[in-house]
Amino acid sequence: MMCYNTTFQAAEIFCFNYTKDSVVSRMKIELRYIKSLSVRYVYLKSAWEFIRTIKPNEHLDLIFSSVLTLDYDRQRMDRTTAYYLILDWIDEAFEKVETEVKNAKKKVDLEKQIKDAQKSFKIKKEYAHLLLNMWELMKDRKNYLIHPDTLFEDFKIIFEHKKKAEIKNRITWTGYKMTLLKLFYTLSQKKIIQNVDLTGDIINPLNLTFIDHNTKKPFPLWRNTHSTMRRDTIIREQYKIDKILALFA
Repeated sequence: MMCYNTTFQAAEIFCFNYTKDSVVSRMKIELRYIKSLSVRYVYLKSAWEFIRTIKPNEHLDLIFSSVLTLDYDRQRMDRTTAYYLILDWIDEAFEKVETEVKNAKKKVDLEKQIKDAQKSFKIKKEYAHLLLNMWELMKDRKNYLIHPDTLFEDFKIIFEHKKKAEIKNRITWTGYKMTLLKLFYTLSQKKIIQNVDLTGDIINPLNLTFIDHNTKKPFPLWRNTHSTMRRDTIIREQYKIDKILALFA
C-alpha cells in the first residue's frame, strides 16, 4: 500500500518527464488524505512557491539548441505544455484553500467577538437587595453550592450584566452541574433575572460566571444537561434550589 505525504515533496511529484496528469493526480490523492485545513494550506503554498522556481522556457531553449532525437524534443515540449497546465491548477487550488483559511479565520474572529461581547446575568432591581442573602445561603456549609471563600463582590458582579473583561474571578461551583443549570433556568423563568438562553455550549453566561471546582474550568456540554433537565429528571439538590427561590418569594 502506497504511503502519501502530508507535506509537498517536489522531487517525488515533479519526476523526470512529468505530465499534468502525473502531477495533478498525485497531488489530489495526497490532499484527499490531509484533513487539516492549515496543513492543506501549507502543502499547496509549498507547491505554489516551488512551481515558480521552475523555468519552463529552459525546456524550449534545449529543444532549439538540441541535436537530440525528435522524440526527446517532443518530450521537452510536452513538459513545457504540462508546466503551464499544472501552474494553472495549483494557482486555482491554492486560491481556493486561501479563501477557506480566510473564511475560517473570520468565523473564529466572529465567535471571539461574540464571546467577548456576551454579558453576565442581570437581576431585576427589585431583587438586587437579596443578593447578599443569596450569597450567604449558597456558601453556607449546609448548602455548599459555591466555595466558602467566595467574595461577595465577585458574586454580585455576575448579576450586574458585565462583559467578560469585567469579570475578574468566576465563581467556583461546588454543587452538581444540573443544580447550577436548574437554579438559573428557574430564576430566568420566574423573571427574577433577565431571560437568557442557557442551552449553548460555547455562548452561555454560565461559562462566563462559573467554573467546576474539580477541573477549575467552565462546565462542558450544557445542551446535553439541558435536555436531561427538560425530561423532568429528579434533581438531587432540588431542596437547595427551593431555599434560594424562597428568598425571592
